[in-house]
Amino acid sequence: MRVHANRDSALVLAAQASKAVPKITTIPELKGIHMEADARLAMLTMTATNQEVSIRASMPAAVEESGSAVIPADLLPDILKRLPGDQVSFSTVGPGIIHIGSGYAEYRLNILDAAKYPLPEVPFLEDTIPVSGICSLARQTLFAAAAGDQQNILKTVRLKVGPYGLKATSSNGFCIAEAAGDKNCVAASETCILVPARSLSILAAISLDSDVYQMGLTREGLAFWNGTTMFCTHLIDGSYPDTDGLLDRIQGAYSASIEAAELYAAVDAVTSLASADKDSSGRGEIMFGEHEMVVSAETSDGRASVPVKALILSPSPYPFYYDFKQLMRYLKQLRGRITLEFDQNGLLAIRPGETRYLQSPMRAPKQAAGGKAA
Repeated sequence: MRVHANRDSALVLAAQASKAVPKITTIPELKGIHMEADARLAMLTMTATNQEVSIRASMPAAVEESGSAVIPADLLPDILKRLPGDQVSFSTVGPGIIHIGSGYAEYRLNILDAAKYPLPEVPFLEDTIPVSGICSLARQTLFAAAAGDQQNILKTVRLKVGPYGLKATSSNGFCIAEAAGDKNCVAASETCILVPARSLSILAAISLDSDVYQMGLTREGLAFWNGTTMFCTHLIDGSYPDTDGLLDRIQGAYSASIEAAELYAAVDAVTSLASADKDSSGRGEIMFGEHEMVVSAETSDGRASVPVKALILSPSPYPFYYDFKQLMRYLKQLRGRITLEFDQNGLLAIRPGETRYLQSPMRAPKQAAGGKAA
């Protein structure tokens, strides 16, 4: 293999592909990035996969000799970043050796046999839908998906495509986040798919909101193609909880209008007290005043309270308690004035613009202290 390419463009490809390299694997080749130079197409392609997600990115290049190699993923982006020249050359110079040069700098790296790399199948997309705004959609939903390595239904984001456009929903069992995506991404009939949350996170990490992908189902899962980058992910089988029913049925008994930034700042201020207490459950209190809401948190170290000016539309006579860290992840995204709605039991709904959010209340401190679990 002998190929010459723009260094900055090659760095972008390497950085994109490295997002799909598994942190832990028993297959040595998967720890690298598969690089292929094609003289006929005058293209340089980099591919990586963790066998759940695969990224294949290409760029024009001057290819003197076709070939392929697997270069260590923990070295390639860093080397490209440090090279001094505008152009970079990749040349295999012997069995298991590649030369990387740019300007006055050069590297010789050990490489693995490209023939042993489990290249993912490149899907042929027949029916596709254009979609953009991936980063915003991910930001508005990923925070509410369940965490952890083992995959299950609550560690997915449900994508729904229909005549209304694209919608995404996530839930960890304690809160629900729904966001409207690209309204031009429409289908004649509704289709629901469950995308692993970590897969959507990787796609957002290599994308801009302005990027337009052709999205389509394949035999293996779901693919996104923008002309130079192919992103593929497996889907999850199963039945998603009826989050739509919960979001639609909640009836607000109490409500207040408040500035999102001011509420976030107040919650952030009192949460700092709970964060310092290792035994804290993260519980915070919201109490209605005459022309304000009082946000509080209490631990063994003391109590913090911050009043926030609010238009109290229908006050609750008693406080409600929530996981403030969970609430902050949503409030951080909001701008302007929002309305908080609470049902009789404290179920909290916030529904500004194109998003909807629902969070379950926590037990009051005295009730929690009396239980065996506490």
